This record gives sequence, structure tokens and C-alpha cells, in this order.
Amino acid sequence: MTFKEQFIQVLNSQLPGESAHIPMLPAGRKVSSEVRKNAIKPRISAVALHIVIEETNDISIIFIERAEYVGTHSGQIAFPGGKVEANDIDLLHTARRESEEEVGISISEGKFIGKLTPVYIPVSNYDVYPFVILHEKFPVLSTDEREVSSFIIASLGSLAKPDAIHYKELAILKDNKMAKVPGFYIQDKWLWGASALIINELVAVYRTVIK
Repeated sequence: MTFKEQFIQVLNSQLPGESAHIPMLPAGRKVSSEVRKNAIKPRISAVALHIVIEETNDISIIFIERAEYVGTHSGQIAFPGGKVEANDIDLLHTARRESEEEVGISISEGKFIGKLTPVYIPVSNYDVYPFVILHEKFPVLSTDEREVSSFIIASLGSLAKPDAIHYKELAILKDNKMAKVPGFYIQDKWLWGASALIINELVAVYRTVIK
């Protein structure tokens, strides 16, 4: 069985679930399934993890840097995605449509190979469903400047290194109290929050296959 075949098999049969989210949770934060119990009409959204499996058995993945705006997730490193719209066929379609709008990846490009564990974001009341889409090579990307300031292609292998997780003190609690927040550096950008939870589950899948 090839590395690619093993990766897809593990992705669809051995997901670590929220156990992979725990290392990336800010101090005092509970897992999504617990916090979601108190959510009132959460907004449903979907994101796409666009990947290429390289000949070296590393995996390249696309991140976006959100544009600056008045809102909770302004300027954050994330995945292409957004909230469900009335004309979306399903959540996968939402993730693909948003990818086309934000970074120019056509809805028909790439092969859907699996989904990851949903993440609930209390601060914005979003329930986020992640989908993994495999490409033989990435298409030419073009950003919607209203929503995306740039895109970054990163190595999943680098995020799987033992020393990849770093910590920052951020004002994310009530009354602007500081909390110790885990995250990753993607080049010189700081990845934390829901996107860090999501990517750490994909990292766990990668580690299962690469060992």
C-alpha cells in the first residue's frame, strides 16, 4: 500500500477526534462537544483543507490569511471556508464554493478524501466542519482581496515535529484577561484557535502513517 493509500485509509477509519484538539486548546477551554451543549442556534460553516501529497511523503497544505475587518476572526490564519448559504447542496459544497470565492480553486477541482472532527467556536458561535480535498498539484491561486490578504502553502511534516507547538499569552478571556494559548508558526504567521485544532487532527493522522 502506498503512503497516499495509507493516509486516506487512516483518515477514514482511525480519526483521533477531539483527543487531537486538546493540545491546542487555550488554558481552561473545554472540547467542542462539551461547549456546544450550551450553544444557541450555532451558525453552521465548512472549511476545506486543500492538500498535495508530495513524492517525499510530506504533505503541502493551503492556509489563508484573512483580511483585516471589524470582527472576531480578523487577520487570522485559517482555511478557505465560510458559512452555509441557501443554495449550497451540502457542507462539502459550502467548503468548495468558499474555496472558489476566496482563493480561486474551482468547485470541481481536487478529490474529496475525508472529513475531520467538527470544531465549535464559542466566541463567534460557529460550528465548523472540515473537509480534506486532495490535488495532484495545486491550481493557480487567486485571492479575493475583500476576504483574504494572502495565502500560504505550508508543510504538514513541519507541523508534526515534536517542537512545533509554541505558546503565547493572548487576551482572549472575559475582561481581556490573558490566557496561555498554544499554536503553530506558519512561516512568520501565528496559527491558533479553531484552525490549530483542525490541523492538529490532520497532523495526528499524518503521524500514524509516517511512523
